[in-house]
Amino acid sequence: MPDNKQAKESREELISLDAAALRARLEEEKKTLWTDKFALGKRSLEDTSRLAKTRKRIARIHTYLRQAELKESK
Repeated sequence: MPDNKQAKESREELISLDAAALRARLEEEKKTLWTDKFALGKRSLEDTSRLAKTRKRIARIHTYLRQAELKESK
């Protein structure tokens, strides 16, 4: 299960980031998603599962960003 280990490392990395770094990471992932969607339209995207993985990373970043905002407001 290398994917599970990689996902766990990714989550641990996101937990350690502050809100500003999470926002920067979010913008980076959104650009990646846009680029992949464009490549899909041109039929040059070989691994279509990247779209779902990127959307999940974006959702995970939103979750950790919300948690960071709640911590700051306390």
